[in-house]
Amino acid sequence: MQSPVFIVGSPRSGTSVLVDVLRSIGYHGFQEGNFLTILHHLNAIIDRQYVWFATEDKRVMVGNIDKGDLKRRLREIVRTIVNEVNPQEPWFDKTGNPEMILEIPTLRELWPTAVFIKAKRRGIENVMSRMKKFPTHPFEYHCSNWAKNMAAWRTIREQIASECFIEIEQRDMIQQPEQTAQRLCAFLRVEDSKLATAARVMNMNRPQESTKGSASRTSSLAESGWTTEQIEVFLKHCEAEMTAFGYTMDEQYSVAP
Repeated sequence: MQSPVFIVGSPRSGTSVLVDVLRSIGYHGFQEGNFLTILHHLNAIIDRQYVWFATEDKRVMVGNIDKGDLKRRLREIVRTIVNEVNPQEPWFDKTGNPEMILEIPTLRELWPTAVFIKAKRRGIENVMSRMKKFPTHPFEYHCSNWAKNMAAWRTIREQIASECFIEIEQRDMIQQPEQTAQRLCAFLRVEDSKLATAARVMNMNRPQESTKGSASRTSSLAESGWTTEQIEVFLKHCEAEMTAFGYTMDEQYSVAP
């Protein structure tokens, strides 16, 4: 079985049911990770420090500390901590935000056997679900965050080998659980005896629903119930990524392959 496995993707895209599936077939891990994005923030802090205090003057401490070596040492500390809290193989991590996706090349350096599951969901349904689950966040935040997730993934997947990742559409987990479980298990190199369990969990533990039936419901942009201003905001942030991933604005959901 492949390990470690990193589940990435926008919130409300089926990441939680993927956690359930992995646990059912023998993986170990936490319901939420939300730790490894520290790599992204450490990298930004170190870069900023060396911009502010750039010097080769050996009379200044920072001029005696190599930036690349500092990053490497701190990454090793993070890897040690993560391995300590994940003592059982195989293990997984689920962290859903753009910063995690952007650190995938670093994660591959720290764990050379790592593989990645990208949970996907069309922007219209994702934002509608986000608004119900997290109503205190502004509409524009949900739109921009979905778009950042998808844009980050498009960038990073070009930098890693195709055999290191799989994309799982949330709608496929609902409409085609057996076929989707089979794809996932083949990717993870899970023995055939566990396939039925994975399919059953995917079929029973449906993606989280803000309201009953919402996970499988498809809406056109025109039928979203959003105001004209909200539709303009959605298009401003999400139209490019919708097009890039082959998603339509109508009830068809996506362009036929």
